Amino acid sequence: MKQNMKSSLLLAGVRLAVAVAMAAAWYGAAGAQPAATAPIGLQGSGPYYRLTLPLGIYGLAARGDLRDLRVRNASGNAAPYAWLRSEAAAPRFSSKEVPIFALPASAADASDDASLGFRVRPDGSLALARKPARKPAEAAQWLIDASQLQGGLLQARFEMAPDARGLFAFRLEASDDLRQWRPVGGEEQLVRLAHGGQTIERLAVDLGSVHARFLRLRWSDPQNGAPLTGVAIDSVQEVEPVAPLQWSGALKPERCGADHCDYALPRGLPVESLRIDLGDVNTLAQVGISGLLAATPTVAADPAAVPRNPLYALRHRQRPPAAPSGSPGEVPLLDTVVYRLAQAGGEARSPVLALDGASYTHLRLRTAGPLSLLGAAPPSIAVGATPRTLVFLAQGAAPYSLVWNAAPEKNAVQGGPPGAALPLATLMPGYSASKPVAADQASVTLPQPPVAAVDAAVAAAAQLPVPTQPDPSRKWWLWGALGVGLLLLAGMAWSLCASLRKDRAAAD
Repeated sequence: MKQNMKSSLLLAGVRLAVAVAMAAAWYGAAGAQPAATAPIGLQGSGPYYRLTLPLGIYGLAARGDLRDLRVRNASGNAAPYAWLRSEAAAPRFSSKEVPIFALPASAADASDDASLGFRVRPDGSLALARKPARKPAEAAQWLIDASQLQGGLLQARFEMAPDARGLFAFRLEASDDLRQWRPVGGEEQLVRLAHGGQTIERLAVDLGSVHARFLRLRWSDPQNGAPLTGVAIDSVQEVEPVAPLQWSGALKPERCGADHCDYALPRGLPVESLRIDLGDVNTLAQVGISGLLAATPTVAADPAAVPRNPLYALRHRQRPPAAPSGSPGEVPLLDTVVYRLAQAGGEARSPVLALDGASYTHLRLRTAGPLSLLGAAPPSIAVGATPRTLVFLAQGAAPYSLVWNAAPEKNAVQGGPPGAALPLATLMPGYSASKPVAADQASVTLPQPPVAAVDAAVAAAAQLPVPTQPDPSRKWWLWGALGVGLLLLAGMAWSLCASLRKDRAAAD
């Protein structure tokens, strides 16, 4: 009977220890880092694939620098990847005045215009073959010869006759052979106005890094075209192609003061462009735009991983050093005039503004007077950014998925989990920073419906407090309970063994 009792005690101790262990394991699973996944689609045979990430990833991932992203295969193992533009050769910029030619609305407008023609010089540029077109003030469209520029076209800077005033709407088209034309952006405006004692000029137009030998400008109202006197184009040569700019939805201010409003941004988003939408017509105000940094900065991303906006560098290279801002963590970016004015030819609106491509928690719009200068209600804004691109090796069996943490881990060691981003030279032996990466295309579908940019709700949610993780002291308590259970089990086993030895000795 003694033997049975001792065996029962031993069994009870084992059950207790197992229960404590299971409780600790359950707690570890419940407190484990939540992760989310999205399927990756492949095109081509690989083995390397190029994946451009939608901006929506910034509103989903726990880390704004995206260092928690992983690519996994069908077995759940990490596939190696690298950020595409982190090691590419530095872009080369150039600025050049280009030839322009005044054209009629069509070659059939008049007999004189029907004889207009061009010849191609040995260097590929254009020259008039016969008589010139009508006078610049009478031109219904313009041909811009960009054949001598290399790389993508960043922006065109127009010059008008000194006495030209008004709002001149137009559309741009691009071609490589003067026969097949494709649109470049939407309707744009050249603006030179006097309003309230101020002169407003908008003579630079973003070309979106388009690659083309020729541009054609068509006035929206051929009878109201600006007399152009010259055009200069800024271009950039980059090894890797740049993904198209993506835009957010309308962002409302999170908070406003007497002379400023703050707009929450998705964490980690490298903001390169800003559009300010004024609510009231005939509004004009001088504003300063600055970025707000986090009070407690997180681990910074590799600065080379997020390309700075080349347009910002071009337009503000003569900018003097910024004066100290009104509050700590505020980085002055630019001063500008925002407007929305009713004109005979339509509304004149502020152009898209180029920002530096850095990451901020908020953007601040500060007026030179009371906030009411911006209208009865604060304006909404939209931000644009170039999405990041990674290259991964299709290691293991398909399908592949993109995996990220939904909330930051506490006490995590950076680089500890397998599958972190590698240098391109490690991922692709023989990689050269001066040559484009050879990789097939891949795409990813995020859990939310695909959008061109981060939705305003996502942008606001990105600034909400991170969900509180379980108190680490609870983990120590559970581990302590597990240790006590094991010690109890060991003590009971030792006591049982000692008792059995005594029984054997007594029997002998």
